[in-house]
Amino acid sequence: MQAMVLQKRFGTLFWCSLILWLMHGCAHETVLTRADIKLYAGVQDGVLPTPADSLVCVSYNIKYSEEMEQSLEDLASDPRLHRPDILLLQEMSAGGTAVLARRLGMNYFYHPSFIHPHHGELFGNAVLSPWPLSNPRNIVLPHPNPMTENRRSALAVDVQVGERKVLAVSIHLATLVVDLEHRVEQLTVVRDSLLQETGPMIVGGDFNSGTQWEVILFSRALREDGFREARLPLVRTARGGPLDLVGYHLKLDHIFYKNLSFVSAGISKETSASDHFPVWSVFRWKN
Repeated sequence: MQAMVLQKRFGTLFWCSLILWLMHGCAHETVLTRADIKLYAGVQDGVLPTPADSLVCVSYNIKYSEEMEQSLEDLASDPRLHRPDILLLQEMSAGGTAVLARRLGMNYFYHPSFIHPHHGELFGNAVLSPWPLSNPRNIVLPHPNPMTENRRSALAVDVQVGERKVLAVSIHLATLVVDLEHRVEQLTVVRDSLLQETGPMIVGGDFNSGTQWEVILFSRALREDGFREARLPLVRTARGGPLDLVGYHLKLDHIFYKNLSFVSAGISKETSASDHFPVWSVFRWKN
């Protein structure tokens, strides 16, 4: 009897914690104004890197883009993260993106998805690179948050690496308040927007894929158009929370690629600016 009471209390506590966690992450987002819905860009005056046979991509969800000094330390402390060819960021504000790009000596494009009540600032995706950037396009995802009607998005940008061009996409899919079928459709919209592209492509970011089944479905959706997943270690890419208790392993962040050759990938866990860990991958050009 005592065990049953404890189990009931634990279950109630868990679901209360889960609801609070979801509300904290998404329940009070506010709608963007017309003045907010625009592209933000910055060009640095740094010296271009020397083109190499390899291409390094890093994706980092920097929680609310608040810990900017710590995120700079995170990116500087690991040689695999330091000034990559492509840096994909999520949960960024316009100001945070500009600061990070200036301090790293990178060019950038940024587009907001909505205003987050946590800090009252823009919240969206960014693509940074020491290489020239062009042709940015924001992809608004279907199936808004049912609590707020706000929509997530992805940002696609052409990166000119020496004489070669690669299309880089920073993506942030909805959390589990949007059902799995609709989140797969969000990714399908991004995939279909790239159907006319023929060169090298990278799609990376926060997929909010808490279970292995979700990872499989998202990977399958991109594989239909020839994408492959950079093989990260089979461990979490974010710190734990209430979802751990029901089998959500928090392998949330991924990098997919097309028309490139995979070399290596990893997760940098010695970081502290966010509840997510940066993920990185190295590719080689096919020709």
